Amino acid sequence: MPKFMKRVPRAKNCPLCKQDLVVGYKDVPILKKHISERGKILARVRTGICSKHQRQMTRSIKRARYVALLPFAQI
Repeated sequence: MPKFMKRVPRAKNCPLCKQDLVVGYKDVPILKKHISERGKILARVRTGICSKHQRQMTRSIKRARYVALLPFAQI
C-alpha cells in the first residue's frame, strides 16, 4: 500500500454493543441469526459484530449445541 493512501477507520456499528447485550447460550433467537443454513457460525464480516461479541457468540453457540438447544449440523 502506498504511503499516500491511509486507512480510514470504520465507525463502530456492532448491533449488540448498541443494545448493550451480553450473549448467553439460552438466547436461541439471537444465536440463530448468527448461524448459516448449514449450521455453521457466521463470520464477523458477514454479521457486523465486534470481536468481543463474536467470541461471546461463538462460545454461546457451542454451549447451546452441547445442551441441544441448537443443532450441530443441518442437512
